[in-house]
Amino acid sequence: MISVQTLKDRSERNMGKVQPVVKEKVFELIERAYERGIFAQISSGHRTWEEQAHLYGKGRPDYYWKGKRYGHSGSIVTYAPPGKSNHHSGRAVDFFLVSADGKNALWTVNANWREVAKIAKSLGFQWGGDWTSFKDYAHLEWPPVTKDVKEVQNARMYPGAPLYFGSRGVNVKRVQRMVGTEDDGRFGPKTEAAVCSFQQQHRLEVDGVVGPITWRTMFGYKPPKKR
Repeated sequence: MISVQTLKDRSERNMGKVQPVVKEKVFELIERAYERGIFAQISSGHRTWEEQAHLYGKGRPDYYWKGKRYGHSGSIVTYAPPGKSNHHSGRAVDFFLVSADGKNALWTVNANWREVAKIAKSLGFQWGGDWTSFKDYAHLEWPPVTKDVKEVQNARMYPGAPLYFGSRGVNVKRVQRMVGTEDDGRFGPKTEAAVCSFQQQHRLEVDGVVGPITWRTMFGYKPPKKR
């Protein structure tokens, strides 16, 4: 059976540079679905305008953008042209299901699919399957303003003390979701190794400690400017 970590690793690659809160919530979504025996994976996240042009061109054979033809045959999959998609800002992702062995993609919108959407909505996402005009069953979107804004802002703000091997608590869980390890709230060897990998990827000092610089790189928090 495919592991939850493999699903998260695949999804992280496919998501690209989504907003930190989206990445954190996606990992939580995958974990909650996995607990129910449902294997969810992200197919796409952040998109460039050119990538959106390719997608928008599907089902519109005569579609041109910036003098280049992007139209091709197939069924229309989006009504958002380049510059009009929330995938550009890193607020949106698309998901699908996979078989228990992880080898086959499952695109049938069945009870399991709707259960994943239900979990996503409980985490704060909006689901394209609820749209009244064009239903996009794979689409999950993080709204710009939600009831969870205060929680998100707290998650971004540096807690005031570094996190390292042996640390425990909710902030450790937030870090674990960002680096893709089990969010048990205990800063153990796997979390330390994942933090080191994150630091190396982002050209930070590799010490396995989540200090203010590493935290702000993870969560995108910037202190307010002094007036």
